[in-house]
Amino acid sequence: MKSMKKTFQFLFLFLFLFLADQLSKYAFLENSVCNKNIAWNISIAPGFFYFFWLIIFFFLVYYFLRSEKTSEKLALVFILSGAISNIIDRLVQGCVLDFIDLKIWPVFNLADIYITIGVAILIISQIKKYQIPDTKY
Repeated sequence: MKSMKKTFQFLFLFLFLFLADQLSKYAFLENSVCNKNIAWNISIAPGFFYFFWLIIFFFLVYYFLRSEKTSEKLALVFILSGAISNIIDRLVQGCVLDFIDLKIWPVFNLADIYITIGVAILIISQIKKYQIPDTKY
């Protein structure tokens, strides 16, 4: 029962993050930029992009289902909510709508922030997992 409750919590978080990103893109539609490229404005052939994206998507879902660590599941929820929101933009709009412009970094959106947060949580959880305990000599 506890596992089912956690699953619903992760699902709720996923939906909240996804909807927040989608709504924010339409709230700032007039100030948004249509980004047809991937991260840091790197251009890639659409066929290759979607093929590669599907492989990564299935890997992330598999990793989520197999993981027993809450921190890993949380990280994957952030990554998946951002990735799925951006892929829906690509399918519906033909590009990703970016609207946060700090003038010192490429324009981005909430989904990009989610992916970054998820990757950071995942890296930190992996570092903690493999930390060498202090030893006295």
